[in-house]
Amino acid sequence: MDIKIGETILRALRNGTVPNVGTHLLIAGNKEERRHLNNELEYISFDNDGHAGFKFLYGPYGSGKSFLCEVLKEDALENNYAVSEIVISKSVQLQNFETVYQAIMTGLRTKNQREYSAFRQVIQEWLSKEKKDIIRKYDLDPDERDEDEEQLMNLLEQKISDELSKANATSPGIVQAFHSFYKGLMEGDRQLSDWAIGWIAGDASIDRVAKSKIGVTGKVDKTNAFEFLLALLHILKLSGYKGLLIIIDEVETVRKERRDIRYQAFENLRFLIDMVSKDRLKGCYMLFTGTDDLIENEDRSIKEHDALFSRIKPLSLQRKEGIKKVFSTPLLKLNRFSTNQLVEVAHKVRQIHGEVHDWLPEMVIDDAFIKQYVESFTIAFDREVSVLPRTFLREFLFVLDAAKEGNDVHSLLNINPEVVQRVKHNFEVAGGRETAVDIEL
Repeated sequence: MDIKIGETILRALRNGTVPNVGTHLLIAGNKEERRHLNNELEYISFDNDGHAGFKFLYGPYGSGKSFLCEVLKEDALENNYAVSEIVISKSVQLQNFETVYQAIMTGLRTKNQREYSAFRQVIQEWLSKEKKDIIRKYDLDPDERDEDEEQLMNLLEQKISDELSKANATSPGIVQAFHSFYKGLMEGDRQLSDWAIGWIAGDASIDRVAKSKIGVTGKVDKTNAFEFLLALLHILKLSGYKGLLIIIDEVETVRKERRDIRYQAFENLRFLIDMVSKDRLKGCYMLFTGTDDLIENEDRSIKEHDALFSRIKPLSLQRKEGIKKVFSTPLLKLNRFSTNQLVEVAHKVRQIHGEVHDWLPEMVIDDAFIKQYVESFTIAFDREVSVLPRTFLREFLFVLDAAKEGNDVHSLLNINPEVVQRVKHNFEVAGGRETAVDIEL
């Protein structure tokens, strides 16, 4: 293990958050789900002629949805997929598809570009590849001959138009914006290229003057955003990526909105699912996440939208006793963390802690200690710890840190009942959201 990755993991767990790297080192359970979702990605890949797919990953708070998404995101990046993870919120509204599109562009990541949006990098990779192919094919030397440079620009503009046409992204604005982007790159006009790439990515702040320079009008909205998404997928294919994984997290946020807004949000979901089902978004896999209330509750849930619910609802046969998980259906439900999973992840965290801090934690925190600590923790919370895995890991890291400093940590096996009540109260006030629990046991 890279020690820097280990340090990042421990710092994230101490803060009660999911690490953004190395999650595969921590996965406990959900291995079949991970394998299935990776097989789904392989099915939609451009290497497999390009298809589209989607899944609703849902379950109660503490069931490991965010963690499994991080693992899948790492797997996808390592296998040369582009990934975009967005969170539905006040600024990214599911009922306004243009905000979702912009968030997809802003959140785009690749294996070599994980810190900030890779959208510009992907476009430049594509255009650079096309430029080299044209120069080779027509034996041009644009650096030495002005006429070759002019011919290159003309041929490249035609190539851009042809490829966007193949992607069914033929709106004049899209084609013109790509032309202006490359023109800005060729002429060293950084502002023009920034304006053009910003407009393509859905930046609503591009003003009239900038649009005039680019040669476009209007903006990305619900009427044309789908075309822009098609263009991105085609460019990813031309640039050598296997496909695009889009994770749309916390869809349950929609439940807080008015009925008319919820309906429009669910209608947009229905539209996306239909486009995927018809293979209109080749090379794209959409993973939606939410709570069980979003799917199963009778009030303020997907059940309000008959057309959407009819596409994803569980089959009657799935409810029969003795039928285990069937992964091929649109819904994939995660259960809450079990004590066995807590023991497994505790062993993994202990190993990482030892490697990062160069000591042997198992000499103090042995397997028997971990088992007893998990039992003590779960009993104290009436086994409600299954909805608080992040809280458990924060506390377990404190035990490891204390033991490393030479403290006798066996006294930490007994949890004060008053503290238990305080944590439960905070958990209830927070509406069951584990991330809101911020307390030292």
